[in-house]
Amino acid sequence: MTPGLNMKLQNIQYNIDKLREEEGVDFAAIAFCEHSSTYSPIKWQYVSGNNNDRYKLIVLRKGRGLAGNVMKTGKRMLISNVDMALSPDEKVKYPILLSESLTAVIAVPLCFNNQVYGVILFGQRNHKPLPDNIENIIINERLGELKEDIR
Repeated sequence: MTPGLNMKLQNIQYNIDKLREEEGVDFAAIAFCEHSSTYSPIKWQYVSGNNNDRYKLIVLRKGRGLAGNVMKTGKRMLISNVDMALSPDEKVKYPILLSESLTAVIAVPLCFNNQVYGVILFGQRNHKPLPDNIENIIINERLGELKEDIR
């Protein structure tokens, strides 16, 4: 993470807790690359509403897992019903779903300085649907300098 961005993320835990409550979801998390290298491991670094600390053990690469896929494509990923959309074998590819027992999720890219820098994930448990407005969630201005679009 660049020092400039790190300074701007000082209140990230407060903001993600607030976003989770405002959006009415059970779980929210933000993943970043561990270092500024494009080949750096991706880890869930800020979480809210977690059931355990297993998320700390999840290490992804671009193109792997929810965070890795969103960082690679720069596009949102929505799974409104995990059990219907993914087979048990496919769920293993998304360890955050298993570790937090998530049954519906949306992952949104976070951009800084014209590049995808991280991912924010919102999820529900116990087969609760995602809130109606979550597909239209606007991240810009809610996490400091991080925005969804690269522009």
